[in-house]
Amino acid sequence: MKLSILIPLYNKEKYIQRCLESILDQQVPSDGLEIVIVDDGSKDSGPLLVQQYADGHTHITLIRQKNQGPSAARNKCMQAATGDYLYFLDADDYLAKNVLPTILGLATENNLDVLEFETKQVTEGSALDRQPQVIDNSSMEVMDGVTYVASNSFRNEAWRYIVKREFLKDREIAFIEGTLYEDTIFTASVLLAARRIAKLKWDVHRYVVVENSIVTSKDIVHNKKFIVGMVNAIEHLHHLASGLDHSHVNYSNAVKVLQGRKEDLVFALIIRTLKFRLLNVRDLKVLLEKLEIFGAYPMYNEKTRLAPDQTGRDYKKIFVPIFNNKTCLLLGLRLMKAIPA
Repeated sequence: MKLSILIPLYNKEKYIQRCLESILDQQVPSDGLEIVIVDDGSKDSGPLLVQQYADGHTHITLIRQKNQGPSAARNKCMQAATGDYLYFLDADDYLAKNVLPTILGLATENNLDVLEFETKQVTEGSALDRQPQVIDNSSMEVMDGVTYVASNSFRNEAWRYIVKREFLKDREIAFIEGTLYEDTIFTASVLLAARRIAKLKWDVHRYVVVENSIVTSKDIVHNKKFIVGMVNAIEHLHHLASGLDHSHVNYSNAVKVLQGRKEDLVFALIIRTLKFRLLNVRDLKVLLEKLEIFGAYPMYNEKTRLAPDQTGRDYKKIFVPIFNNKTCLLLGLRLMKAIPA
């Protein structure tokens, strides 16, 4: 078995058939591909639809569990997988046409621990977009993970990468359960531990922007979970940076990339806190003190950045000085909480 595609499923009856059809249309022999789907306690007909596919395809496996969250479902997928390489695909996304043979071939030929590729964002309800751009593997360079992070930064989403199963097993890397931003922690852990990694400039994946998903939800409870998840991710990135080999030639730049990612999370955390009035002044003050311990606040200290222009969009240049002033930030929260959301 060459490739295992791992799909956590939760209330995605509207999308799962599209996802599965895009995989089955990849021209990969069934003995070289398996699809492992873990239903995480869905309340819709999604599992029944998957079971119909499993009944007709011996390389599709459906596993059911009580609702435990996407990380637990992905970990269950990994436990059941037998492929040389693993690919984590979300049930509401899909793949471009006939891209898996090339990806798997390049990963195998180059003995890669990790291969990254591009994605294309599409809106829900738009026409099916299966045509990938022209492939460009002329600049595909194999490097170790620390060098890769230092040179390319990294993208958080697990569906941007295929990863060697034995590599994950040997390094004992899995998704942290019970938290959000688990992709950020997982991806950073994978990339930094990799011995051989490369990036392919080819849009393989289709990311479908789904209205009212957990990412776009305005629900206060979910947004408070986002805050907890962000802090957890910041703490893990801090520990990953602390554990890097100081003698590595790219150590300094890799640490700066991780530092930048921590600070980006802090900025998003503050924006979300103010927008949805998620914390009171006392709790935000305590949170900022914790972020200081992790070296993530104040944000965008030029001594820790690769370059001053990496602070991002123009609005960051306006708001970061205000957010970095604890008195102004706490006063701003008081004013926001006095205004109805």
